[in-house]
Amino acid sequence: MTILLFRVATLTAIYLLVLTSVAPGDILVGIVLSLLLVAAGRRIRPLGPPIGVPMAGRLAGAPALIGGTLVDLAGSTWRTAVWCLSPRRTPAGLVTVPIPPCPPPSAGAWGVRVGLTPDTIVVELDNEEGRMLLHVLDARDPDAVRAGQLESYERRQRRVFP
Repeated sequence: MTILLFRVATLTAIYLLVLTSVAPGDILVGIVLSLLLVAAGRRIRPLGPPIGVPMAGRLAGAPALIGGTLVDLAGSTWRTAVWCLSPRRTPAGLVTVPIPPCPPPSAGAWGVRVGLTPDTIVVELDNEEGRMLLHVLDARDPDAVRAGQLESYERRQRRVFP
């Protein structure tokens, strides 16, 4: 029950921040919308962590995930700047990366992380077929792209989103 109230309060706060208003009517509308979203979320996916995954272990991996994502962003930004300023650009192209067996939220989080970096764009994420299609700036060696993405997933994300 506490987590439900926390979710409603958080969603209401976000709604009010977007509106930049704390008028009573806006607060009431925010609470109603938040309750509807939380109720719909519970119908789609029951409340609670995945079975067999200790929450403490997942939370302990979050700093490495955030830090590793920031490192990926910095490196990708540098590579993109060098690519844009270079007179001899490497060929950009599409690369298919296999997705290890994982639940859809984990694959979705991976797609978001990959899409944050400026040198990759997630074109398609198909968890049923177990693949992610990426557009990358340097597609000369697709195997190296696949290896780098899988290594990043295993090192940074697997612990938080199993």
